[in-house]
Amino acid sequence: MTPRDSTTAGMTGSRRWFRLLLELYPPEFRDEMGDELVETYLSRAREARARGGLAPAALWGRALIDSLRNGLAERVNPASAWRRGRGWGRDAHLVVRRLRRSPSFTLSILGTLTVGLGAFAVVYSVVHQVLIAPLPYEEPDDLYYVWRDYRAVFDLDRGWLAGTDVVELAGAAGVIEDAVGLAAGRATLTGAGDSRPVEIQVMLTTPNLLEVLGVEPLIGRGFAPDDGGETGPQVAVLGHSLWVRLGADESILGQEIRLDDDLYTVIGVMAPGFDFLRHGSLGPPRGADAYITFDYDLATTSPGAGSYGGLIRSRDGTPPEAVANAVDALGRAIDERDFDGRGLEWYPVPLKPDLVADVRPALVVVGLAGGFLVLVLLVNLAALLLVRTMERQKELAVSRALGASGSAFLRATMFEGALLGLAGGAAGAAAAVWGTRALISLAPPELPRLGEVAVTWQIGLTVAAVGLLLGLVAAFPPAVWARRARLSSLLSAAALRGGGARGRARRAMVVVQIALSLVLLTAGGLVVRSFSELLRADPGFEAEGVLTFRVPIHDAAEFADALPRQEEIRRELAAIPGVTSVGAVSALPLSGNGNQSSIEAPGAPGNTGEEEVDRPLVDYLEVRPGYFESIGMRILEGEAPDTSVPEGPADAYIDQHVAGQFWPGRSPVGAEILIDGTPLRVVGVVRQARLYDVHEDGRPQIYIRNQREDWGYTSLSYAVRTTRDPSSLTPEVRAAVARVDPRLAVSEIVPMHQLVAESLAQQRVSAVLIAGFALGALLLASMGVFGVVSGSVTRRRQELAVRLAIGADHGRVLRHVLGEGLLLVLAGLLAGAPGVYFGGRVIRGMLVGVSPWDPLTLVAVALGLGVIALAASWIPARRVTRIEPAGVLRQG
Repeated sequence: MTPRDSTTAGMTGSRRWFRLLLELYPPEFRDEMGDELVETYLSRAREARARGGLAPAALWGRALIDSLRNGLAERVNPASAWRRGRGWGRDAHLVVRRLRRSPSFTLSILGTLTVGLGAFAVVYSVVHQVLIAPLPYEEPDDLYYVWRDYRAVFDLDRGWLAGTDVVELAGAAGVIEDAVGLAAGRATLTGAGDSRPVEIQVMLTTPNLLEVLGVEPLIGRGFAPDDGGETGPQVAVLGHSLWVRLGADESILGQEIRLDDDLYTVIGVMAPGFDFLRHGSLGPPRGADAYITFDYDLATTSPGAGSYGGLIRSRDGTPPEAVANAVDALGRAIDERDFDGRGLEWYPVPLKPDLVADVRPALVVVGLAGGFLVLVLLVNLAALLLVRTMERQKELAVSRALGASGSAFLRATMFEGALLGLAGGAAGAAAAVWGTRALISLAPPELPRLGEVAVTWQIGLTVAAVGLLLGLVAAFPPAVWARRARLSSLLSAAALRGGGARGRARRAMVVVQIALSLVLLTAGGLVVRSFSELLRADPGFEAEGVLTFRVPIHDAAEFADALPRQEEIRRELAAIPGVTSVGAVSALPLSGNGNQSSIEAPGAPGNTGEEEVDRPLVDYLEVRPGYFESIGMRILEGEAPDTSVPEGPADAYIDQHVAGQFWPGRSPVGAEILIDGTPLRVVGVVRQARLYDVHEDGRPQIYIRNQREDWGYTSLSYAVRTTRDPSSLTPEVRAAVARVDPRLAVSEIVPMHQLVAESLAQQRVSAVLIAGFALGALLLASMGVFGVVSGSVTRRRQELAVRLAIGADHGRVLRHVLGEGLLLVLAGLLAGAPGVYFGGRVIRGMLVGVSPWDPLTLVAVALGLGVIALAASWIPARRVTRIEPAGVLRQG
């Protein structure tokens, strides 16, 4: 046998052996891949025979082992058949393999999407729960709060109802099914699982509250119609958090708890998610630790005593217009009957819009900022996928030459975008769980429904769906380009250089990124500057070095019973080492807890003769000696109050607004004013200490200095100024109060600077979120500029080498390359200008002391964006200085 015959026989044996090994694979695999696999083995067999020796036998052994392992895997693993499919299955398998081969690209995309979509998920969870999700009550759209408009008498358009008004609403026929009367209160809880007395928030209500809301207690029962009132039993329903504080023991049902001097029987405990808020007329909505019924009949109260919140339920399906008409008609009738037709109107507001009215503007702006960030992510992802697709031109050309269809490229590119978007959305939703907890810790405590904010599985699915949609939309442009690209263009030199429509598309995407970033950066800059203005605002007091707290004396039947203990508390506090002054007031600054009444100044030169002007509504507070010094209020005229007991009218300190209205350019000291017909003697003028907002004065204020029963308060808030860390005084303050009376609770003990910080929490969170979104958009835009300029330097390497070879210096060529980045920045700034204008209109309501089109902010943002974008251009452009013309031209 000749060597040729021997080789032929050997190859024939190898073919038979390999064909035999194919029997280990499933039939569909043999039909599809068998011939290719045999040809591969035969090629290896020829190489093995050429080497001689035992190489052919070793190859046969390896083939046997491979076939045993892979054949079994192909029979057991059903995914193999899916991967061998010619549709989406094979495309998915190839995409996953491609992403694994490019870990840096994959991880950078997933990291960007995780951070961006995670931030979006945090904002979406808050906006959804506060503004979108329905309140957890039965048919919540049928619930309304009813307010009285007092502007016909004085400047108050959101006033309380009288108790008799609530009774009228409850008995109205037609579209109003029922009405609830509400009032907020405080009480000292003693002898219920805590050795120390504690003050809790109590909501007083008519017995039908839970029935109107359509909710049931977690354990026990709700109020019965005969509970409370003048003859009914005194019962209480506990909030879930208070029940947990008391031990979370179901045996508490039927037990008595002491609230102030009264005993209440616990009849129920609400579920954890129940947090009904009593809406505020002037301050924020307030929740409750426990719910009790009024111990009197609202029908017996005075029609002129506006002290009650009014909640109504309309008949199911009644349009808001019909409810408004019914409430207005009833209000007009009561105005005619009780107020001689003075024009005190009623109006209803749906429960949720009324609840979130104060926070809606900020949440809408933050939500829009989150949406803008998603748009920037979309453009960034589209640009990256386009670049990635174009970098695979050679692969696309080879595949197209071998017969691959454009539809296959379309499917593969779309699947790649969808997979990246879905994975980024899922990771973002997971990251948002931590981010939401961090946001809740920073959010203002009065934010409605704060306890309900969480990343639920529904929100997680929504964010994942947003990521999927973002990936599909971003993948569409490169997918269409890959599908439509002709083989000739893929193989042409122009295509390989990356010019033409492809370059224009990339540059257009970068321009869009810069435009969107400009809008976000401008909004962020304005909000941050506004917040800095708030921090510089003069609230009328000095917050540093002051500890504040409340000491309620609820068991005092009259002020005369409380005064000795209040004076003793002041002396005990003053004796604490490091304390420089002690004072007390009925409502601290920024608490929103002042009382309101109209005042008159008979004979004052500032009177106009118009009753509405000459009887302004003011906040009045009781002040004790030492308070102005302790809180750091400035006395503009007169002397600080002392401990003497005045004869005749009580002393009053008026703020600069009252003084300016009634005694312009004159001294009011010694004049007399009337409040509810009671005379007060003006002894001084003070700079207003802001009661509601840290950034602007509220209604005029009067501080009544009294040591007598007619104006005294049994519960006061104390301000202690100290040279020590205010928080370190807490145990000594509690001990001092306990020495006076161990039954007294010390509540709301907090440094004054912390109260100021809490009052700015909403603005702080908004500024942080919007600024964070803006910086994220800036980073993405910079990455886009970097990518365009870097690609341009790479594609134009030969062109730049020719320029250098014919005499151009490196500096000139460098400026030429940087010019491309500069043009992109300028185009983006021009494209974003309209967005800046409309964005300013949207955030106008959030700004304090700053115009929405503040020139300084606009110029600073534009210059900053330009500098950072040019810096991103400079990094790749510097490669021009390292180009050696001779070497590049020899390679070309």
